[in-house]
Amino acid sequence: MAVGPFSEQVRESRVELVDAWSKHVTSLLDLLFQDGAVTEEDVSLVRGGGGLGDRDRMRNLLDVLYGRGEDACCAFYKVMPRVQTASGTETPNISRPPSLQEHLQRHREVLGKEHGPKNSGSIKAKAPDRSKAKSYTDITLSKRPGYEVHLQHQHEAAMVGEFFRGHAQESQGQGEICVFREMYQSLLAVPGDGLTLLSGVAGSGKTTVVRRLVHEWSSQKDSKKIILSLSFRELNLLTEPDSLRGLLSMHYSHLKPVLTEIMGDKLDRLLLILDGLDEFCFPLDFTRTPKCSDPERAMPVGAMVVNLLKGNLLPGISILLTSRPHAVSKVPPELVNVFCSVLGFSPAQQQEYFRHNCSSVQAGAQVWDYVSTHKPLQLMCHVPAFCWIVSTALYNGSPGLTQPSAPVPAVDNSKSVSESVTPSAPCIPTEPSAVLISSSVKTLTITDIYCCFLKSILVFHGEGREEGSRWRLLQDAPRILQGSRPVLRGLGVLAFQGLLERRFLFDCSDLDRAGLSLDRADVSQVFLVEILKEDSTSLTLEKNFYFIHTSVQEFLAAVYFVYESLSGSDPFAGQQPHAFKLPPSLQRLMTSMSKKLLGARGLLKRHVKKALLWSEQNQSGHMDLFCRFVSGLMVPRTRLTLDGLFPRTACLAGSLFRSSSSAAPSAAPPFYLSLLHSQLQSCSLCPERQVNVCHCLYEAQDSGLSQRLQSWLQVLAQTPRSERSSLEKRDWSELAFLLQLSPDLDTLKLDAQGLDAEGLRRLLPVLPLFRTLSLGQNPLGPEGAAVLSKALKTPACRVEKLWVVKTGLGCEGVRILSDTLKDNRTVVDLRMAINDISDGGARHLADLLKTNCALKDIRLRDNQITDKGAELLMDALTENSTLQYLWLFDNKFTKDGVKKLKEFSMTRANLEIKVCV
Repeated sequence: MAVGPFSEQVRESRVELVDAWSKHVTSLLDLLFQDGAVTEEDVSLVRGGGGLGDRDRMRNLLDVLYGRGEDACCAFYKVMPRVQTASGTETPNISRPPSLQEHLQRHREVLGKEHGPKNSGSIKAKAPDRSKAKSYTDITLSKRPGYEVHLQHQHEAAMVGEFFRGHAQESQGQGEICVFREMYQSLLAVPGDGLTLLSGVAGSGKTTVVRRLVHEWSSQKDSKKIILSLSFRELNLLTEPDSLRGLLSMHYSHLKPVLTEIMGDKLDRLLLILDGLDEFCFPLDFTRTPKCSDPERAMPVGAMVVNLLKGNLLPGISILLTSRPHAVSKVPPELVNVFCSVLGFSPAQQQEYFRHNCSSVQAGAQVWDYVSTHKPLQLMCHVPAFCWIVSTALYNGSPGLTQPSAPVPAVDNSKSVSESVTPSAPCIPTEPSAVLISSSVKTLTITDIYCCFLKSILVFHGEGREEGSRWRLLQDAPRILQGSRPVLRGLGVLAFQGLLERRFLFDCSDLDRAGLSLDRADVSQVFLVEILKEDSTSLTLEKNFYFIHTSVQEFLAAVYFVYESLSGSDPFAGQQPHAFKLPPSLQRLMTSMSKKLLGARGLLKRHVKKALLWSEQNQSGHMDLFCRFVSGLMVPRTRLTLDGLFPRTACLAGSLFRSSSSAAPSAAPPFYLSLLHSQLQSCSLCPERQVNVCHCLYEAQDSGLSQRLQSWLQVLAQTPRSERSSLEKRDWSELAFLLQLSPDLDTLKLDAQGLDAEGLRRLLPVLPLFRTLSLGQNPLGPEGAAVLSKALKTPACRVEKLWVVKTGLGCEGVRILSDTLKDNRTVVDLRMAINDISDGGARHLADLLKTNCALKDIRLRDNQITDKGAELLMDALTENSTLQYLWLFDNKFTKDGVKKLKEFSMTRANLEIKVCV
């Protein structure tokens, strides 16, 4: 039986209908019988043999109509006005049930309020009133059909800003660039695109895109689409099987009377939004999950999601699925029709954000001026959430941040790496962004920003803070921070435990174990108002909490870790499984004995070494930013920003850091730098982790790092080999680190630098980011070709020119590269001279030319190719119309072979073959 709005109205208004219409029951029954809404048997049942009164007969009629279903109830409401007109009497008006359009209008109003613009991304201090139209800063998006699965081995922080290097928007891997309006129109089209997957790093704006989409839809009454939105954070709370109809009825109770009609035959007008796949805690088994097409059937929530994504449940609807990059591979590629990426803020959008979200245009301009002169900050500010953190920190942070400080080495944007640092290059006007690291000035780090952000929240934005003097509040900051220790320690415990377990959603029991008060008002006065959010739209009444950004969780975990370590406690002590936990008294005894045996310095070293080992054993990348924050907080001068939070002895700790000066040391202790250097040399670390160790050295203010980076600039400038005798002592991971923070570079020129396959492997994170890779005269071999193959397979690959002259590739190396280039569409220029590829390599290149339509220039000088290889190449070129240049000088051709090549070239107007005997 279908239950719709008219059936619901009959059931809910039964008493009123009996009171108002009993005297007209005979007329109603006759008209309903004439219209075919009831049968002759129904008429007899209603009359009851003639012995029933009008009220009883009216009750019977309502029972029959409800049993007949929605069509019969609808007919009942249609005949009511006719009866009223025929009788000529005034009958109390029983309001008809709201129509579908009225229910949908109510639905628009509800979703419009839930998804309206929020001010959480703005600084609290006297933010100006702005229209809703300007509440959203536009975000850069990309769009392409389908996607390929690529394993994620790097922290999302390392992925930030990859798109905005130079002209990466033209990269084939990124797809076409689109603005929000284009995506909006595509998603609301009828029929839709099927499953659209929206990917982006944490804080990049995925949920903001969803909020803006729903909010703008709610204001357009003429839209044919109906939006239903659920978050995976909400779905995690459903531990018992439920039906899709039951789930939607619970979540959208105002749509319950019309859900049957909405989920009827016009499913192409439905858009279901599933937000936050990466937060879903239930497994998705697309192979063994039973097929289910019945929305009334109860099933586990994981099975429900699988059947929705596979199109079994509600076939024909449009679905928008959002996820962070590491969870994208949970969805089989064949199910995805459109893949969109949230690329974040461009520099212009960053500037616009600061202008709109600071207290004044002048304040926004000051923040932008500061950010734009510090490459690490500007790189991170491609993430919108980080823009909020930076603006909060810089606007109300430590006065020390207003002092000039030197950014990471950068080079002129218009030059290649080698050109921009060559002494003979044209003189370029000096800009702040081109200043190199100076050991005499404290370099601004990401940890500095987060310390000032935390301080700003506690000092300026806590409940009860008066709008008084900024300097008075700063003078009172140590007392405020000291008073915040218990709550910050609880937050740190929660963050650290979640980080080790890779968990981002916490319930009340987690907060209770961390020593945090469950009194929302009390906690919000200290810190939770800015850092934790309670899920306001939960499907159940359970309270769940999550950090507003994963980087904030990682920072608070690092604060807890460093605080406990410097205090002589073991930060890992409370993180063991319950079955292995020692009694508190025994834990205290063992801690006391450890302090006596190892001393403060030895105990600190043990804890830090354990954390670094933990990150080395878990190379997925989720500990990367945590390790960077720990490295930054190991610098006493950085911790002074949070003076009052850390114990005074821990802030100075002269004995620990072997500093004779009364001032706080400006670098991490030597033992910690040694640990990082030894980890950098570890053969077990993947390239992404090695680059992250360089980030840790940067955060730890390693004084030698700036000198080594300056030496790398000389290497990139192609300094003669006699002037770089210490090259072998340098680590290629440091170069990868330098290149990550030097955007807008097109060419990486490392010819004759002794670069082997292992060194190339360490450069793998940055290889796809350049248009030209010039790696000639290096001992790469087939192993190096395998590394290049990985780079060319990267979705964001933008390599157009691959020059590997005299690199020892041989036939095997050519085979590896040829197999990769069959699928690559970016490389147009391939130079492989002096690689001894012989006819076997020519065969592999011939197979490549039969399928590749991107290559325009191939140069194979001095490669031991004979007439046989030439025949293979000519045969392949009969199927290839895109190659324009083929250089074959100095190979093993006979005069007859050369003649055939020249004659073949004359038959192809667009192909030039260079050849000689």
